[in-house]
Amino acid sequence: MTSLEIVRRRPEHDAELFALYAEVFGGGNLERSRKRYDWQYFENPNTPEDGPVIWMAREGDLLLGQMATMPFPMWWGDREVRASAGNDYFVRKSVQGRGIGIALSNRWADEVDVALALGLTPSSYPLFRKLFTDVGPVPSFLKILDSTAVARKKWGPLAGTLAGPILGLGLSLVSGNPVRTVGLDVRPVEGFSDEYDELWLRARASYATCVRRDAAYLRWKYLACPFRSYRVLEARTAGTLSGYAVIREEGDPAFRRGVIADLFCDTTDSATQDALIAAALADFSGKGLVRAEVYCLNRRLGKALKRHGFRSGTTAVQYCVACRGTPDGSFGPKTVLNDLANWNLFLGDGDLDRA
Repeated sequence: MTSLEIVRRRPEHDAELFALYAEVFGGGNLERSRKRYDWQYFENPNTPEDGPVIWMAREGDLLLGQMATMPFPMWWGDREVRASAGNDYFVRKSVQGRGIGIALSNRWADEVDVALALGLTPSSYPLFRKLFTDVGPVPSFLKILDSTAVARKKWGPLAGTLAGPILGLGLSLVSGNPVRTVGLDVRPVEGFSDEYDELWLRARASYATCVRRDAAYLRWKYLACPFRSYRVLEARTAGTLSGYAVIREEGDPAFRRGVIADLFCDTTDSATQDALIAAALADFSGKGLVRAEVYCLNRRLGKALKRHGFRSGTTAVQYCVACRGTPDGSFGPKTVLNDLANWNLFLGDGDLDRA
């Protein structure tokens, strides 16, 4: 494709971009897409001053596809690097199979230190696993809170009502004992204070990789989100902020589920992890939710979840990463990629928790 160009979006391209959005996703979703577009690409505190970083594939006057990216600083090895997550990748059906996705992905990955392809669809996963390093799928953890509701969904109202208590007894026998923490205070809060900047600086080096979680990012990601309603639980140890959890709920009225979308503290601080998990479960149980769900990539946190009775589940959340801009040596991609168990990745990262 000798006439193919990969160019960065400019304001005059917006009408053309949204016409393609309507063609790909349907005109009925255009207003919702525009609202999310403004939040995701213009309100992001890490968006460059000259506007969103959206790569467009063009052939002459025709727009063939796009790769929109969500930029953020990321802790990688022993320092912060320029990273971004790829979102809203699509190519016109009429030109698929012509290498346009490869050209878009390569241009994106070449412009940052680390490129994250999160929550890949079955159609896009084969492309990215060829170009990037495949580190997925992201592990999931599930805990049943209402065994009767689960049994009714699985076996019907009558059989489920009878089987529910038996299922609950079986789960209690295989679940771990409740973990109690002393000296920690966990309570709901309305926002993220400037103390979260200090928490980020204290805790970031305990991870091999982690998206920067400072106050500005958290306010935008969870409090200003136009399509999700989140709640924040804050943990303090002897009065000092030691961690937080971001939770929400979803599902049909008869089968509401609780989701821990983010949980952050020093990864070696098991007491704060236990306190936040216990508080989230208490919140979910108090609201009569049926099940708790967590999607995360960190072995220590996975062990903490299992201490609270979570079981490993199945997931289709695929994750690929390109680290072309990182230098060699102890900070290099091989060292970081070999420490996958100490990465921090949650459902709240990137564009994974989309409604």
